[in-house]
Amino acid sequence: MRTTINRLVRYKAFQKLTISYFLLVLLTVSLLSGVLFSLFSRSAIKEIERNSRAMLSQVTYASDVVYNQVITIGNTLLIQPEILSFLNETVEDKVSNYHIFQQIEQITNVNPYIHSIGIHRPSTGTTIDTAGLPFDSSLTTLSAKQYMEFNPRSLKAPGRNNGKSLQFLTFLLYPNFSPRTTGNPLIYINVEEQSILTTIRKISNADAANNVFVINNEGKVLSHTDSNLFLEDLSEEEYVRKILIENHKESSFTTTISDQRNLVTYVKSEELDWYFVSVSPYSELISNIDQLRGITLLVTAGIVLAGLLLSVLLTSNMNRPLSALLEKVMPNPANPASGLAPIDEYKLMTEVFQSYHEREKSMQFVITHSSRTVREHYLHALLRGHSLEYSVSNEIIKDIGEEVAGPYFGVLVFKINELEPLGEGIEGKQQSLLRFALGNIAKEMLEHIGPCDVLIMGGSEAVAILQYTDNQLPEELGPALRNIQSFLNRYFKVTVSIGIGDISCGKGNIPSSYTSAQQYVKYRLIYGKEAILDAIATRRHVLTALSYPSAYEKKLIDAVQDGKPEPMVSAIEEFIDKISSGSVHQVITFSTQLMLSLLKHFDYLQHVPESNFNDYLQAITDIERAEDLTEIRNLFNRYCSTICTLIEDKNHWLNAQKHNILIEKAQNYIHEHYAEPNISLDLVSSIAGLSPSYLGKLFKGATRQSFSEYLNNTRLEKAKDLLASTSETAARISEAVGIYNITYFSTLFKKKYGLTPSAFREQEAMKSTMSDEE
Repeated sequence: MRTTINRLVRYKAFQKLTISYFLLVLLTVSLLSGVLFSLFSRSAIKEIERNSRAMLSQVTYASDVVYNQVITIGNTLLIQPEILSFLNETVEDKVSNYHIFQQIEQITNVNPYIHSIGIHRPSTGTTIDTAGLPFDSSLTTLSAKQYMEFNPRSLKAPGRNNGKSLQFLTFLLYPNFSPRTTGNPLIYINVEEQSILTTIRKISNADAANNVFVINNEGKVLSHTDSNLFLEDLSEEEYVRKILIENHKESSFTTTISDQRNLVTYVKSEELDWYFVSVSPYSELISNIDQLRGITLLVTAGIVLAGLLLSVLLTSNMNRPLSALLEKVMPNPANPASGLAPIDEYKLMTEVFQSYHEREKSMQFVITHSSRTVREHYLHALLRGHSLEYSVSNEIIKDIGEEVAGPYFGVLVFKINELEPLGEGIEGKQQSLLRFALGNIAKEMLEHIGPCDVLIMGGSEAVAILQYTDNQLPEELGPALRNIQSFLNRYFKVTVSIGIGDISCGKGNIPSSYTSAQQYVKYRLIYGKEAILDAIATRRHVLTALSYPSAYEKKLIDAVQDGKPEPMVSAIEEFIDKISSGSVHQVITFSTQLMLSLLKHFDYLQHVPESNFNDYLQAITDIERAEDLTEIRNLFNRYCSTICTLIEDKNHWLNAQKHNILIEKAQNYIHEHYAEPNISLDLVSSIAGLSPSYLGKLFKGATRQSFSEYLNNTRLEKAKDLLASTSETAARISEAVGIYNITYFSTLFKKKYGLTPSAFREQEAMKSTMSDEE
């Protein structure tokens, strides 16, 4: 038991499991107890409701019997001659009155529920009442609508009932109902209000505390356990209003009265049109409900306590395997330094198993990676004809050798087009990912043909080693390779050229198949970047004897020399078309030879300024790296176009040199003869031997000024110097620089310097004075 308590205190999982069991027991017991108590209470309430209805039905029946007997008594009185004689007399006769009193008193004594019977004769004002009660004059003011009327009333009689009002349910009989007038006689029968309540108590054995009462169809109280409520109008009460609206023969419902829940039961008397109502608080329906509730709670608490102990025992049994496992994987799970801190077993187990899982994954990765690496080294060795026996155990080589059994092998070389090694940056990683994707896709799409191993050779090359059962290429190989190309083009936007090596028998001949596949895939230079190449496709190129097309070389050089684009493009196209029928080696060799011939023939262009002619030597390297003839064709077009541009630039440069000499001569002439008023573009152009328009164009291009602008600026600069250094007038200085119109001179001077000549001279004089003072 101590071990169980220690586990409950120290281990979180044990605590959680115990609490879970306890909550389950608590919920089950509470729910069961609540349901049983609710069912019992509801059943008891229904039984009480049924008994209340039965009691009220009996009371209703008794009231109906009273009502019928009252009618019978009234009818009996009306058929007796003495009574009729008394009612019709107009003279007072005490002897007759005494006989009438004896007759009606005898009837009263026979019927104990009748308090008194009275006869009133209006003609003489005589009233005979068996109880000696005074006549209530209000009875004669009632408006009778039938032979007998009912009137509940309170009557105060001196010396009676300790001065309190007598509460009667009075039945009025009108002997002469048909020709009735206000002076007609009246017979009344008083039934005491408490007699109905007494009848209810006798039938139900109820005490005065029960809220039982009788109301008419207007909601007025005819009898009530509380006598103070006699003749009270309860029609405004919600539950009474519901009774009157429903107008059922009998019914029950629950309602809240004065913030207390009550059971309301009522039965309607069809004879009297009364409602016999019982209102019972729920707390009083079952006398021992509180005691029953207490017992229920006590039993529930006991069961819950037993459930707690049971939860601990169940948890101990359920947790025993976990505890045993925890002790095995962690002999000392509790750290002494931690004191009594709770221990989370699941967390500890999770960490331990996570550690084991990570170790297993690491070991599995190492084993898988090592196995894959050994297999790749083995296959690389097969491709190159090497042996791995010196570095790998014979058992591993034997296992791999059994998987690579053949008997026939074929090597496929995949070349990813336009994929240059770009280092270890982001683009380099993308290329590695692309090569990895190529290997996986190729392996998946070729495995249905036969066992397949794919090796990434680096750069843009991947190699697949296929095992065949026959000494011929499978028919499915071509469609599978095209699917690989289509998939890579669709999802990775790259093109792949494929070389199919010759079939070799035995693992020792795999290197020859690999070499042939490498040679065949080179012919993508001729067939394009998505070619599938084998011995059949390349045979005619290998067997073709081709000589260098010198005639097309000369045609191209002439076209470039003449600077004619269309003949140049045509010559390049003819040269490429001619060499494309040869082998790949011949295509590269002849293209390189053509490039060297162009370099040699146009070597003089490297002296053109900013030509960077030596950069075009890179073209030879580009030819060797070209992946198809289109690249070589574009290379020659671009290179030849550049040569044409350089030739044109050189001609322009030579012309510019010549023109610069002429412009310089014109400028010198202006500087020497600016004072001559007749100097002009025509004069200078005739001296230079050029037309005025051509010279003006050259002058504008070299100096960014027109001839006249340059001449005026030169004259104004000389005038400015003269204004600053001499005391000559502006008019004489204007003539001295070749401008004989002083107004025109002033306008030009102010436009250029922002000051008139005189203002400029004053400004210069002030500067000179200030300089002398300093």
